[in-house]
Amino acid sequence: MTVPETTSTNEISTLGKVTGFIKESKAELQKVTWPTKQELFMNTIVVLIAVVLVAVSIWIADTVFSVLIRTILR
Repeated sequence: MTVPETTSTNEISTLGKVTGFIKESKAELQKVTWPTKQELFMNTIVVLIAVVLVAVSIWIADTVFSVLIRTILR
């Protein structure tokens, strides 16, 4: 039968883990290449156009299926 190891002296405290996480997160955020205002604006326009195209596509498909279902049920 094996004896469980005690790691009380080797355990990192919860506060130490949280502090380490915050330090690592801060270091990673400093590595990020943040977009310029123009890049952000252009990417927002692209996303809005994509959303409108998908919405229109879903609306068209919904309309076609609604007409087909109504035709079948008559």
